[in-house]
Amino acid sequence: MVTFWQGLGPETKAAIIGALSTLVVAIVGFGGLILQMRSQGRQQRDAIAENERRKLKAAMYNDAVTVSRSLADAAIDLSTQLRRMAMQVSVAAQAVSANLGYQMPSARYPALAAGYEAFSDAALRFIFLVENHRIVDPRILIFRTALSVVLHDSRKLMHWDFVMQVMPSLPTEGPDGHLFPYTPPSPDGAEAVRVMSERIIKSLDDAICYTEDFLVELQNRLLGDLFANQVSHRKPIDPNSKVITLEQAVELEQWFRTSTDWGQNNTRIEAETRDRLGQVEGD
Repeated sequence: MVTFWQGLGPETKAAIIGALSTLVVAIVGFGGLILQMRSQGRQQRDAIAENERRKLKAAMYNDAVTVSRSLADAAIDLSTQLRRMAMQVSVAAQAVSANLGYQMPSARYPALAAGYEAFSDAALRFIFLVENHRIVDPRILIFRTALSVVLHDSRKLMHWDFVMQVMPSLPTEGPDGHLFPYTPPSPDGAEAVRVMSERIIKSLDDAICYTEDFLVELQNRLLGDLFANQVSHRKPIDPNSKVITLEQAVELEQWFRTSTDWGQNNTRIEAETRDRLGQVEGD
């Protein structure tokens, strides 16, 4: 090869060197072009993936807004019915105690019960949505716990205490739509109706507040990077009111499980279940 190269003339050597240089430059340029195309393709795929993630985040947030607003609307509607009912019963009771005529309360227990069922259904849809959004942050299940407590407390009030104390104070319609004879309660009885109504309304207000906390967390985690902002949590006037945050999820979960009737009831059921399973294994 060396002899061959030395036997070539200067012009031939120059031509070969030029051709080789051109080939090397072409190869290097082609390789760079391939690398550039690969980089651009990767960037394009990353951009498409990021765009799809943003669309998914927006869709998840929109679903959460729809379900949360439905729950809040059902809670507000029932709260309005309860306040109107308590006021009408109170006015009728005071009128009778003063030997004055009164207007028949328009509230009926079946309508209030239907309003509660609408709220309960909306709360269950909220819980299902929370479970389906665990991919956002596993700690989000604290909202399932919070709404479970609300449902437990409000259901117990509505289906037991409310029936015993409030339903007898309301006009009752027969199957044909005619009213049975009605006598308003005493002022003390009307006050008991108001107190019972306020207890249920407190649970409904908690549900509304928890949906607000939920949307704040989703905004910060799903949309915060789009706008480079963080939404602040609510600051309730009542120091006993719980604000649900993911940062305090562990502490809140512990509080709900140890300091609420729902949590204590669950603990009792779990203990009874363990005892039954132990007895079965012992047999």
